Amino acid sequence: MPTGYTSKIKDGISFEQFVMQCARGMGACVTMWSEPWDAPIPDEFKPSDYHLKKIKEAEEELARLKAMSLDDAERAAHESFKAETERIGDRIKEMHDLKAKYLDMLSRVRAWEPPTPKHHEFKEFMVDQIRRSIEIDCDDSYYRDKEVNRMSGLEWLRAEIARVSHNIEYHTKKNTEEVERAKSRTEWIRALRRSLSPKEA
Repeated sequence: MPTGYTSKIKDGISFEQFVMQCARGMGACVTMWSEPWDAPIPDEFKPSDYHLKKIKEAEEELARLKAMSLDDAERAAHESFKAETERIGDRIKEMHDLKAKYLDMLSRVRAWEPPTPKHHEFKEFMVDQIRRSIEIDCDDSYYRDKEVNRMSGLEWLRAEIARVSHNIEYHTKKNTEEVERAKSRTEWIRALRRSLSPKEA
């Protein structure tokens, strides 16, 4: 049975077309995974602008934080504490609601009579899946034990400036890596094309 790479051989594709089709499965073309098989491979891969956008957002947020008055920081610290407390409460409630649904389904599975002895293993499989899901999805100990730190406005402001500064450093590093990856992918595909035909160099 032909694969996605070999299916066009029966139609008489050229060696060069086959090579370029196979190139789609290589790391250089990783950004094309969702495109149709016959989409042309570009001569140059452009770096994503995701990290550049994140840097810009963080720089704007940092400027806003540095311009913030202490009174505004106090209000923001209070709102942050309130929001985090509510988020934790909401998360615990979500977990309890989910556990109730899992337990309801578990009781239904346990009450079910398998139609044949061959279905007993299937029943145990279903029970095991639900029990594992309860263990993984419904352990609220992290949230129950978590203390939300109430900060002063100045403490909150310093923490936020440190967080946003870290984001700028992180996205700057990741953007540099993204640019380098795009350059490397471009060099790889151009070298491949040159090896196939001097006219494509």
